[in-house]
Amino acid sequence: MSIKIDLTNKNVLITVASGNIGSDITLKFLEAGANCICIDKSLKNLKKLNFKKKFLKNITFIEINFEKKNFIQNFLKKIKKNIKIEVLINNAGYTSSESFLKYNLKDWKKTLEINLNAPFILSQLVAKKFMKFGGSIINITSLAAEQGFPNNVAYVASKGGLKLLTKAMAVDLANKGIRVNSVGPGYVKTKMTKQSWLDKKKRKNRSERIILNRWATPTDIANTCIFLGSELSNY
Repeated sequence: MSIKIDLTNKNVLITVASGNIGSDITLKFLEAGANCICIDKSLKNLKKLNFKKKFLKNITFIEINFEKKNFIQNFLKKIKKNIKIEVLINNAGYTSSESFLKYNLKDWKKTLEINLNAPFILSQLVAKKFMKFGGSIINITSLAAEQGFPNNVAYVASKGGLKLLTKAMAVDLANKGIRVNSVGPGYVKTKMTKQSWLDKKKRKNRSERIILNRWATPTDIANTCIFLGSELSNY
């Protein structure tokens, strides 16, 4: 028996909606009837999304750069003042690969700014101003939040921090009826992992370490998010 999720007229805020995972998440929510507010650092990236015409009236594109200190002020200028946001999905992610001994402070700060600081600041704002009572915040973490990976210290640290931030937020926001969860993807076939996917040896090695013996697709992650964003996950 299939269960149809109906999110008609619910407002969903998704960061970096132009990526492989972000665009699939957006599509899932659009198909469920939601209004999607899509954030990206470039409107050009968002306008490349090829959604069906019937969905266009339910999409708002907002250009925000999380590296800039005034990104919240820019966000508030571009969003309706009295809007209610039922779901926030912190999907933004950045990575810069280098060994620990050579890792520079600039890349460290940029990674934490995008992967950890932005979700904290945006979640706090949305929980205060746009979620009157009840709602769902979903943070996209990573397998890197569970174990160390070589040559990626800032990404591992930021995603580990986001996982624990999720737990702290869940405790602090429970009295407002706001659910906070994280989704920690393992290996997902995206543009970011293209190099590893095309390396047959790496792909085979990583597939064999996964119980289902396959990499995830962006749709797999989107399906989890649509569940967490719906009333099916109320408890």
